[in-house]
This record gives sequence, C-alpha cells and structure tokens, in this order.
Amino acid sequence: MVKAVVLVGVEPKETDKVFKEIKKSKEVKEALEVYGEYDMMFVIEVMNVSEIQNFVKSMRRMKGILRTVTLIEVV
Repeated sequence: MVKAVVLVGVEPKETDKVFKEIKKSKEVKEALEVYGEYDMMFVIEVMNVSEIQNFVKSMRRMKGILRTVTLIEVV
C-alpha cells in the first residue's frame, strides 16, 4: 500500500460540494477541512503510485478545484 496526503485549494462557493464528493472516494481514509493556504486535506491509501496519479487527475477535473499538492509517504 502507498499512502499520500493531498492538499486541495477550492473556490469558496464550491467548498462544501467538493469536500463531500471527494470524501466519498474509496481511496480516502481521512478527510479534513483546514485553514491556511489550502482548504482541505485528504489522506489516501492505494496500491501503487499510478493510482495516486489517477486519483489526483480525477480531482483536478472537478468544478471548483483551484490547485492541489500531493505528498507521497516514503517508507
């Protein structure tokens, strides 16, 4: 398993909708709304790095997503 943290910046009017939608994903193990440069943080677990890439690509297609940063755990 590979674990990653994905930080997400969202348009203010889309925050609730985006958070609820991403939180439903099977890859998401923890979902937090945060303050600061980013609006939300998701801890995900997948089988390999390419699944992280697919997850992030699908997020970036969502209406309201402004930016993402992905931090991959190194073991």
